[in-house]
Amino acid sequence: MLSLNENKMNMQALKHTMLWLTLLLMVAWVPAYADTFRLQEGDLIFQEGCQGDMNGAIKAATGIAGSRQFTHVGIVWEKSPNHFMVIEATPPAVTATPLADYLHPPQKCRPYSVVGRLKQPYRHLIPQAMVQAQQKIGKLYDNAFDINNDQYYCSELIYQIFKEANHQQPLFPLVAMTFRSKQTGEFPAYWVEHFRQLNIPIPEGKPGNNPADMSRSDLIDLVHAYGH
Repeated sequence: MLSLNENKMNMQALKHTMLWLTLLLMVAWVPAYADTFRLQEGDLIFQEGCQGDMNGAIKAATGIAGSRQFTHVGIVWEKSPNHFMVIEATPPAVTATPLADYLHPPQKCRPYSVVGRLKQPYRHLIPQAMVQAQQKIGKLYDNAFDINNDQYYCSELIYQIFKEANHQQPLFPLVAMTFRSKQTGEFPAYWVEHFRQLNIPIPEGKPGNNPADMSRSDLIDLVHAYGH
């Protein structure tokens, strides 16, 4: 026969056990409902692509030690209420990709994705920028990295649509492009072969931009990360 004190102690132990079980269940379900982040039209989604020849070559030239080495960027389009697409320039052409496929491309590894949001003083440009982005769907991918050929690589597309929305005044700056590895000072074999096949010189020093520099712009805030 248990004493009254023993019964009380057992009841307290049971209550503690139930409390911990409840907390554990709540923690397990947190990802399902606690993330209140909401994507907005005009958000930029930067991606650190998986290893590969082109991603490796981009990281070698544009990455900064200790920071995310973004190799791609697209812009969010809310095609209809809560139906999000990402307009992106990727070979062979500018396209509108369903958000789920952008964040986790079918039959590919999942890139690390971070959302950049224009700061308030620049957000009035988004509606017209989205018009320009939609008009560029189908334009060829810019394999030559030429800012003047009406073809677009990923960050060039973002540069161009906001420039057009801003009465032809650039919002994001251009910089002198480099294709050299920061570690070796040499051109990676990928770029040498890429431009050899195009039969054009490597456009070292020509005006352009890249996702890594754009992600560090003081025009935007990084507001959310889609983890693995």
